[in-house]
Amino acid sequence: MSEIIAIAMASTIIIVGFICNYFFEKTGFPDMLLLIILGMVLGKLIPFVMPEFQLDNIKALAPYLAALALVFILFDGGIKMNIFQVFAESPRAVVLAVTNFILSVLAVTLFMYYIVGPFVGGIDIIKSALFGAIYGGSSSIAIVSLAQKIKISERCSTILSLESAITDILCIVVTLAIIEIILGGNQAGAVDVGRSIAARFSIGAVVGVIFGIFWLSILRKVAKLPYAYMLTLGVLLFAYSISEYLEGSGALSCLLFGIVLGNEREINRMLKRERPSLTVVDIGFRRFEEEIAFLIRSFFFVYLGLIVVGLELSLATILWGITLSFILLFVRYAGVVLAAAKSELVAEKPVMWVLLTRGLAAAVLSTIPMQHIDKFGSELSNLYIQIAVVIILVTAVICTLGTYLISKKKGTQL
Repeated sequence: MSEIIAIAMASTIIIVGFICNYFFEKTGFPDMLLLIILGMVLGKLIPFVMPEFQLDNIKALAPYLAALALVFILFDGGIKMNIFQVFAESPRAVVLAVTNFILSVLAVTLFMYYIVGPFVGGIDIIKSALFGAIYGGSSSIAIVSLAQKIKISERCSTILSLESAITDILCIVVTLAIIEIILGGNQAGAVDVGRSIAARFSIGAVVGVIFGIFWLSILRKVAKLPYAYMLTLGVLLFAYSISEYLEGSGALSCLLFGIVLGNEREINRMLKRERPSLTVVDIGFRRFEEEIAFLIRSFFFVYLGLIVVGLELSLATILWGITLSFILLFVRYAGVVLAAAKSELVAEKPVMWVLLTRGLAAAVLSTIPMQHIDKFGSELSNLYIQIAVVIILVTAVICTLGTYLISKKKGTQL
């Protein structure tokens, strides 16, 4: 019976995901929040229909589902990007990402140290900074998928997608560096952190581009064979694994792998290759990877709702998380102003401002203190996770309602 219920729930997620996407296409109301709510509802219902089900078991899947979602959604986003637009908008994306990350880390650190600290027996400045590093960047999974769906300019979509990929790297590297300091290991200084960030960027970029160019050559020979599309996804997963093994950014590798494949004609022209009359990355391939990305995306956001269930959130924790979400929203405005300065992006500042959703990366990073409970203590370890969940939900609401209200104000769907 449990197998039947599990399959029925999987069917429900896919059907509801399709309906939510259709609803989004018609109204402009992003489906992300609806899928998260579905996950929360399922999390409440599952224990009644499947008493043997343990929610903690599914929470253990977080790192694996996060990796899969990153791979396919960033690949889907990359394959739709124009390579010349990427080159042109990279500086603005870097400005937006770095400014927002620094301001977010500072704001969250000060709030946790001066406001929350006194209520929980004190939080030292380093552990407060860890909160800032964990919550400092937007979710590439959420932002890339949403930026490709709402009706904003290609330039704006590219900047937001690149920004989220960059801040994912910043969050991971800075979080791990602060953890090392707290554990009394390597006293990572600014230079060490800078080197680590540069290494992750460069390794991830090189692996993604090399695999993309290599696979374009192979794909021309195997495109007519059965399951060539699925083979491409296998190579994509391998590129992610190699990049992470070399301590690069697997997420950036997937994004660039997609950009290379999505710009087949331009890449062949740059490399002065003999070009076939028809491209191998055709409409069928793009449709196939969109379907895969839709499936992973639907399950990801439902899963995000599932992990909320079971957490014992106090009123104080909820209020702190809500306050931090709005602090992150307000400090983001400075980065948006800088990135949009002296360009036609000024008209799209409101949309760029509200697209601040935090995602499963923050949730996964927030669990690291629990692995070192002797250094953090039980109460503080739980606080990292609890506030992360509240911020993820609230920023999703801000993003969803923000884009919807902006579209209504303009009198058209975004």
